Amino acid sequence: MVRPMRYAMLLLVSLCACADFPELEGTISDAARQAPYPRLTAFPVGPVATGAEEDALRDRIAALQARAAIIRQIDITALQ
Repeated sequence: MVRPMRYAMLLLVSLCACADFPELEGTISDAARQAPYPRLTAFPVGPVATGAEEDALRDRIAALQARAAIIRQIDITALQ
């Protein structure tokens, strides 16, 4: 099973070596070369959680952590 996979990878690499890649020289105009860099802007800040939302998230985190603690106590060998 391993040999066909090796041959497939070799075939894939050899096919990529035969590909024709377009010429990149001369594809950018002189105006584009002289253009200034684009201006970077700040990423917009998302909505801020209110007190009720934060309390709901804390409750959910506590419930998930309690559930994880219960799952960690399960003896996996007994299930087999």
